[in-house]
Amino acid sequence: MLDVAVVKVIRNALLKEFAVYFLGTVAVLTLVLSSTRIIRYLASVAQGELPGGAVLGLMSLKLLWAQTIIIPVGLFLAVLLTLSRWYRDSEMAALSAAGVSPVQLLVPVGLLGLLASVPIALLSFYLAPWAEEQTIKIEERIQSEPALTGISSGAFRSFDDDRRVFYVQQLSRDRSRLENVFIRDSSGPTKETLLAAPSGRIEIDNSNGDQFLVLEQGYRYDGRAGDLDFREMQFAEYAILIEQPELKQKSRGEKAMTTAKLWGFRKLDIVSAELQWRLAIPVSTVMLMLLAVPLSYTAPRSGRSGRLAMAVMVYLLYSNFLKVSDSWLSHSQIPQWVGLWWVHLVIIGLFVLLMINLNNPMVSWYRRFPGWRRP
Repeated sequence: MLDVAVVKVIRNALLKEFAVYFLGTVAVLTLVLSSTRIIRYLASVAQGELPGGAVLGLMSLKLLWAQTIIIPVGLFLAVLLTLSRWYRDSEMAALSAAGVSPVQLLVPVGLLGLLASVPIALLSFYLAPWAEEQTIKIEERIQSEPALTGISSGAFRSFDDDRRVFYVQQLSRDRSRLENVFIRDSSGPTKETLLAAPSGRIEIDNSNGDQFLVLEQGYRYDGRAGDLDFREMQFAEYAILIEQPELKQKSRGEKAMTTAKLWGFRKLDIVSAELQWRLAIPVSTVMLMLLAVPLSYTAPRSGRSGRLAMAVMVYLLYSNFLKVSDSWLSHSQIPQWVGLWWVHLVIIGLFVLLMINLNNPMVSWYRRFPGWRRP
């Protein structure tokens, strides 16, 4: 039996180093994902496809959904990097001399995995579907906003299948005043109309909420220059009704459905696949953390390349097989009782094999990889 004080010291050291690696990994992965998303959203804003006010909301929802992937990966790498450093700096050798074997480390790691799986299950079963639903609602609201909502300074913006093109050189901060406005309208049955004005403003009819673009001191051209029916007119004010698009509801897939609603249709293969996928996230979190114990073994003072290569390969195989099984079940290519469960069983078998080899190196195939051979 280990002394209680020794167990407490080991536990505190494990948790402290684990927390540092976990927070660092999650922060880096979140930063990388945020950077790619923000670049994509800013490009959409510059093209007038997305209002700037929607960027923060969409970013927050996407990051919330992405935590179902980032947090399990962070937990897996935290255990892996913590224990591998202990092996590399001979701290595991000292623990072995004190009677602490790798098998005994499974208990604190497993308990930590079970505790972590609770908030991850909450995220997978409730928060991620909610984030997906809110994202769809924001996209619906953007599509239903008036045409001028998507206009930005110094950029051309087309509407109605390119039948209308707007250009505004300068737009005020409150989007109520416009400078150097150009409009090409070919939505009419015959003539093409061009409108140009040095300034304009947005007006709202308080009686019905209609929006108008009012051009000031500009010109209207009907037809093409040189044609007999070409007309040029000067105006002091010219009002254009900004049509309100119809609200078109986007189809809600199973990913946006609540877990309670999915449960009512669980006999459908596509619904069962989504339910099993949501359950697979907390289950795979525990499995990955346990797998990190044997995968973290490396010879003292050796490099990390072999250990990390094997760990990344195992994670990629695990996640990809889960995705493939999800697709198979969604398309009714495998029965529901097989579903994603066979992937977890394979991982359990791999975990048992790795633990046997770690404690009794009779089967040593995986130690042929760099960084796995005992000194």
